[in-house]
Amino acid sequence: MLKEGTEIVFLLHSLVKDSKFLMRRCSYTIQHVLRKDNKSVGQDSFQHLRQILKTCIAQRDLLTGKSIQTLYIKSLIPPSTYLSNHFILLYSKCRRLSAARNAFSATPFPNVFSFNAIISAYAKESLPHIAHQLFDQIPQPDLVSYNTLISAYADHGDTAPAVGLFMGMRQMGIDMDGFTFSGVITASCNDVALIRQLHSLVLVGGFDSYVSVNNTLITYYSKNGYLDEAKRIFYGIDEIRDEVTWNSMIVAYGQHHEGYKALVLYQEMVHRDLRIDMFTLASVLTAFTCLEDLSGGRQFHAHLIKTGFHQNPHVGSGLVDLYSKCHRGGMLGCKKVFEEIPEPDLVLWNTMISGYSQNMELSEDALGCFRQMQRAGHRPDDGSFVCVISACSNLSSPSQGKQIHSLALKSDIPSNQISVNNALVAMYSKCGNLHDARRLFDGMPEHNTVSLNSMIAGYAQHGRGTESIFFSANIVSIRSTSEFHLDTL
Repeated sequence: MLKEGTEIVFLLHSLVKDSKFLMRRCSYTIQHVLRKDNKSVGQDSFQHLRQILKTCIAQRDLLTGKSIQTLYIKSLIPPSTYLSNHFILLYSKCRRLSAARNAFSATPFPNVFSFNAIISAYAKESLPHIAHQLFDQIPQPDLVSYNTLISAYADHGDTAPAVGLFMGMRQMGIDMDGFTFSGVITASCNDVALIRQLHSLVLVGGFDSYVSVNNTLITYYSKNGYLDEAKRIFYGIDEIRDEVTWNSMIVAYGQHHEGYKALVLYQEMVHRDLRIDMFTLASVLTAFTCLEDLSGGRQFHAHLIKTGFHQNPHVGSGLVDLYSKCHRGGMLGCKKVFEEIPEPDLVLWNTMISGYSQNMELSEDALGCFRQMQRAGHRPDDGSFVCVISACSNLSSPSQGKQIHSLALKSDIPSNQISVNNALVAMYSKCGNLHDARRLFDGMPEHNTVSLNSMIAGYAQHGRGTESIFFSANIVSIRSTSEFHLDTL
């Protein structure tokens, strides 16, 4: 005869077969065992329940987790904040925001772990402002609370609130860790002056011992054009590099059109027997692309097919980018790569749309690919809009451009809104609709050199050189320094 705790484990796993009989039997058994006077048996059953729930979270097993919650509710088990927290975690990891919020609301005595779990759930759905409202309800936020919210704002492209939280931590003397700095550096995005200030704090505080912080600095120095800074960090941390460090530096060389050095780094990774993952392989493809080495890229593609990585969406994006940029008529090859990937992600769809939009003759295909992506259930992000707006610009089709503009306004673009606005300004300018271009420009919350150049080019292209010069002379220069001054604290 099975022990009662073992029987519960068996029945809970059996429950996923969706049998009403098993549901009734499981419910009866768990009530029977947990109500016994023998406390050791009850505790043993609770431990089994907890262990299965933790497994569900690790494996994102939503069906079994929901079944456990049903038993938990129906079996009259005394309310447990511990179990409720794990239900919030489960639904958060499975991207079920509504269920996570319901589990949080049903938590008898929410603690800081409860709040951190639900804040993380909202962060995953790009809703940092709601996450912040929940953060403000925590009696005593801990380090995880701050780090989660800072990362939420960073992922959403909101620099000011992330830096505000960071400054608040400094003022209150709250201990920080590497995740704090990685988050706020990511939030700094293209504010190089702020990144340099944060880098100084990293060095003073000894946070350069965190490999994640160094990886983030390499990434954002490189993205902002400071390859030498990225190299200085990479070659100065030989003892604490991980695979992400190597990948970040390979990407950095690729971004700066030093593909040969990127390939040398990849070969060194192989020589050192370091783990090669999809991010490494995609970075190597970027190196072949920047070298315009189609022959080498094809050989590497053959290697990917042998290892099975060619079906990975991230690697697939690198292949599509390679063929679209290095091969005349390469979109046929791109389409073949795309069709071999079972579950294309948003990045891969964007790369396909970008590939089509780079060829003026295929701009209609870019629009078709965009609509197909929407039908597949993907919500366009800033990259999607920039690529499809470029296609509208190629077609000199302001009517289709206005439709995309309307869709962009209705969408909650999680980051890089300025890039979408710049693409729209360029599109309206190219199509001769300078009135709408100027109205959009004037309504933009921020501008950069791309914004200015689009307007100036639009005026010049349509024979309004005087206005172009006047416009240039009267534009307030874009500030190169940061509005944030951390040293004043």
